[in-house]
Amino acid sequence: MSDMLIADTADRLMAAVASPATVRTLRDRTSAAATWASLAGSGFLDALVPEAAGGAGLSTTDTLPVLLAAGRHALPLPLGATMAARAMIAAGGHAAPDGMIAMASSARAEGSGWAAQVPAGEFADAVLLPQDGDAILLTADGASCEPTGEGTVCRMQWTQAEGVRIGGCDLLATGALIEAAEMAGAMEAMFATTLRYANDRSQFGRPIGKFQAVQQQLAVMTELVHSARAAAELAARSGSIEAIAAAKVSVGEGAAEVAAIAHAVHGAIGMTEELDLHLLSDRLRRGRLRYGSARYWAERLGAAVLDAGEPMLLDFVRRRVFA
Repeated sequence: MSDMLIADTADRLMAAVASPATVRTLRDRTSAAATWASLAGSGFLDALVPEAAGGAGLSTTDTLPVLLAAGRHALPLPLGATMAARAMIAAGGHAAPDGMIAMASSARAEGSGWAAQVPAGEFADAVLLPQDGDAILLTADGASCEPTGEGTVCRMQWTQAEGVRIGGCDLLATGALIEAAEMAGAMEAMFATTLRYANDRSQFGRPIGKFQAVQQQLAVMTELVHSARAAAELAARSGSIEAIAAAKVSVGEGAAEVAAIAHAVHGAIGMTEELDLHLLSDRLRRGRLRYGSARYWAERLGAAVLDAGEPMLLDFVRRRVFA
């Protein structure tokens, strides 16, 4: 399947199942059941699963258009996490559970159970928990889920739980890559929305998009949007921790500026519940904080530069980020 075909299919799917009106209703597993059934029926859930295990055997780069489309529609469901988790579970020789699979950003054992910070945990049927470079697969049934961090994650607790260990899983890096890609998609949609508004909204007898000050802001948005897309594509193609860190930093910082410009151009109406802009703003806010902030990944990237001992920073970028 070509990149263009995947992108077109993903865009049509998201337009059909993740309209702004639908996204507003998605709050938990029950409200998301119909939307998830449509996503599951698309075949994308097993896109990363090897063909020998019954999947499509696509690469992360191949499936990037799916994540971009999910971001453009501010889909709050853990589609990317489920796709990645099903591939990890299949690689470990296990059968993936049905339903949505969320990936915890951190977890710790508590007595005979677990406590974890889980992005999109309110939707999860199952959860992967990070544990010493591996992952523990648990069902979400019986777990409590308390929203924290202004809705960016859920604090989930299992009082008693026996899970399945999946080897060799870096959930934090995988989650950071997914968030960077979906944020890049949301930034594209935010720019398109802002450009359309600037051309439609008139002031002093002409569209505000004709004013040089607004044009300059739109030009900055264009630069940041294309930069975010490029960073996400590089991280997906490389898969290195350095490329993922660079993407999470650059996309996260760019997302903040793009959102600020979008709201400046829209003015007060941009803050209203009725306008769809706030769905994208909220998606960017959650993406910036999930699976490590820009500061966290910048510190990891800086530590990697120092540890590498390259004589020039350019050598590190060429060999480790663009490898």
